[in-house]
Amino acid sequence: MVTSASSVASPPQAAGPARAIGDRRQLERLALPGTPWETPVLINRSGEPGPSVMILGGVHGNEPGSWAAAEVIADWMPDRGVTVVIPRANIVATHALERTLPELGDLNRFYPGEPLESTEAFPMQWMAYSIVELAREFEVGLLLDLHESWGFFNERTENGTAFLGQTVTNGADVSETPRIEAVTDTVNALISDREQLVLRDRDRNRFATVTQRPPFDPSWPTGGTSSLGLDQFVPGLVPVLVEMGQQGQPEARRSELHQLVVESALRHEGLLIA
Repeated sequence: MVTSASSVASPPQAAGPARAIGDRRQLERLALPGTPWETPVLINRSGEPGPSVMILGGVHGNEPGSWAAAEVIADWMPDRGVTVVIPRANIVATHALERTLPELGDLNRFYPGEPLESTEAFPMQWMAYSIVELAREFEVGLLLDLHESWGFFNERTENGTAFLGQTVTNGADVSETPRIEAVTDTVNALISDREQLVLRDRDRNRFATVTQRPPFDPSWPTGGTSSLGLDQFVPGLVPVLVEMGQQGQPEARRSELHQLVVESALRHEGLLIA
């Protein structure tokens, strides 16, 4: 039985202290430690100066390719800079293989979240707050939020969020679109015609009907934003939503494609050199 937010005697504590793992420069923390929603945060420090990139998987529990990829990526050691990886951001939902559960709330509608002292918040509001705090702590410049949709965008018969597969979307700052376009172009040169990634912000007028809602929308439950609005709360951050299509595409391949996108982004950002 999952404990609801209202039944928690006290709010969760902040993420615990980092601990070294072997002789690698990897640190592990727990977000929301000591609660049913605690989940690992893997921090890979290269020891060399460079940017910080955050990767989220498992924001929705019925998108297994996202956390399968993030669990692999969590072990990648950058050549420069730092990566912060949360493979299963909504860990309870991933075990249930459900998008989320009513008592948890939808993490991707809750940013910037609620402080841990807020005893009436949904658990995923606390998680959203923890993610924002981590992004600020590590001065994250690029966030890659890995998701899955059912249908492929290029094969859609109607507009809607069920047809976002094989798309990449960056936040509101269109000046960052060429930076993300370079990532998608690199990946597209390596994959099949059907798998081609569409950069939805390349032509905002054409794709306006399927682009995410405005960065902050008080009509969403409790008010909030998807990860695409995180640039409002973390200075210098560029948020990117990556969606793979589930229809006719095995989970293993979706995971591989997510890994290709992240690897391409890390290379373009200078974190991976070899």
